[in-house]
This record gives sequence, C-alpha cells and structure tokens, in this order.
Amino acid sequence: MISKASDAKLYDRIRGILDAARHHVARTVNSTQVVANWLIGREIVEDEQRGKRRAGYGVKLIAELSIRLTTEMGRGYSADNLEAFRQFYLTYPLLISETLSRKLVSTPMQAGVLNPALSWSHYHHLLGIDRTVARAFYEIETTLW
Repeated sequence: MISKASDAKLYDRIRGILDAARHHVARTVNSTQVVANWLIGREIVEDEQRGKRRAGYGVKLIAELSIRLTTEMGRGYSADNLEAFRQFYLTYPLLISETLSRKLVSTPMQAGVLNPALSWSHYHHLLGIDRTVARAFYEIETTLW
C-alpha cells in the first residue's frame, strides 16, 4: 500500500512534468507567432520593393490583404497589425535567418536575434522605441525578468 506522503510526492512530480510541458508549449506558440509575423512583414516589404511600388500602393496592399486574411483566417490581421508586421521586419531585418525560421532556435540574451522569451507583445512594444541602442537594451533587459 502506498502512503499518503508517497502519493503527494508522486503527484508533485507529475504536476511538475505537466507544468514544464505547458510552459514549453506556450513558449513554442509565442516563438512561432513571432516568426510568422516577421515572415509576413518580410513578404509585404519584398513585394513592395519589386518595382510594384507606386504612390499609395503599400497602403492599398495592406488594406486588401487585411480584408482577405481576416475573412479567411479570422481576427489578428487588421491593417494596423499588418503594418506592425511590416515595421517589425524593417526594424529587425536580421532577427531570423533562413536557418532560424526553419528550426525556430535562438541565441538568448543577444539583441536582434529571435529570443523565445519574447512574445509578439514584447516585440510590438519594442517597435515603439526609436533608438536602436535603447531598443537593444530593453530587449535584453526584458529577458532578464
């Protein structure tokens, strides 16, 4: 017969496994969303730079993409969000190398490199910081908390 203390220890170990798994899944989802947003921004920027850009093209492109994506994919693809994705790519052009986008790996504590500790909300907030050095400081500082 298993004692109550033994039951509690077993429960605590299993609970620890489940908590760690949930934390890992949440981090993976956050990193995947950040990569997706960066890749969307890259696609928009690259399309604009293929000689198709004329007055108002970018605004019209984003508005049309927003309508289509929202209709087909659901919430999260407003024109403001798509513009933020575009700005994300322009602000962090080297955030994700081709290898990183395939493997979803990162180098923690290094500014300008995909960091799984930072969610899209973190990066979106960092986009509001104009000075590169200040943004890098806060990016690293955020990962310490």
